[in-house]
Amino acid sequence: MTIERTGVVGAGLMGRDIAGLLANAGYAVTLVDVDADVLAEARAYHDAELEAELRAGGIEVSDRPAERIAYDTDIEALSDAEFVVEAVPERLGLKRGIVADLESVLDGEAIIGTNTSSLTPGDIAAEMAHPERVVLFHFANPALRRDIVEISGDGASDRALEIAHEAAGAIDREPIRLGREYRANGLSRLSASIKCAATWELLEADPAAIDTAARNVGFDRGPLELIDLIGLDVHLATVDNLSEVYGDRYAPPPEVRDRMEELVASDRLGKKSGAGFFEWDGEACLMDDPEEPHDIQPILAALVNEGHRLVEDGIADEATVDEILKRGGDSEIGPFDLEEMFGTDALRETLEERHEETGAAVYDAVF
Repeated sequence: MTIERTGVVGAGLMGRDIAGLLANAGYAVTLVDVDADVLAEARAYHDAELEAELRAGGIEVSDRPAERIAYDTDIEALSDAEFVVEAVPERLGLKRGIVADLESVLDGEAIIGTNTSSLTPGDIAAEMAHPERVVLFHFANPALRRDIVEISGDGASDRALEIAHEAAGAIDREPIRLGREYRANGLSRLSASIKCAATWELLEADPAAIDTAARNVGFDRGPLELIDLIGLDVHLATVDNLSEVYGDRYAPPPEVRDRMEELVASDRLGKKSGAGFFEWDGEACLMDDPEEPHDIQPILAALVNEGHRLVEDGIADEATVDEILKRGGDSEIGPFDLEEMFGTDALRETLEERHEETGAAVYDAVF
């Protein structure tokens, strides 16, 4: 079942890194994007920075991977690919259009992986003649630094799931097979819960106090820095996508939503524009030391609560949920580790108190 020729649609930050991982594994890769300038930027990145970035992620470089990547603005260039990953923005219509175009040019045996973080393979493949060829192939961000690929697909064929698993292992990412497909998968739901809880805590504290507290308990980045990292505009679009299934579970409070929309309108999008909740200097988030870290327990309680939801939904067992967060969030601890550390009764009490105070669904206890 070994594949040789691969492709990626979407040459943004995620797409170019996915292409780099595939090329480094020895696959021939064609990277496609309708924007020639974005493709040129990806090519320059691959030529000048990819090898150093792979090494920084602890990945052994395999003989000039950039030389195995071709670039094209026409999706027909993927006609001979056996496995293609779409990594375009989180808009259902856009993704459905991409997989329809791919189905029209790919061989009937080719498999399509979707890097979606807020939709499902079933959502995306719903209008295809052969939806069983679409499988979740979801990376954490940044893809070169986070050792995980989530794989699922309620309607995906066994062959699609097996090829996705094979490809994830080949590119030196740990394949995590989810029990069921849900919007936001496992990692993105855990991430959404702490980001949402952090926005509710903004009613009482400033961003630096919240994120410093998160780092103090072992997180690589705080939840508001994570929002800056992906972009406030992308975060709000993701919240809106998830609301179609989960209601307001991951929604910020209205006043904080207004504040975030004002930041977006003033081009404070986060890292990509140089400022969001925090100021950025290239890759570095510039965060002042707070007078005192904020109480982190409400955010941890929301995270543990979401971990229990993932288990109840049949997405993963407790050990796998912990592994998802550790690998995908570069965290020293998982949700159920936190529950053991802080105590089930104490976390449930925190959830009940915050839910009574705010009415926020993220604090609605399920354990």
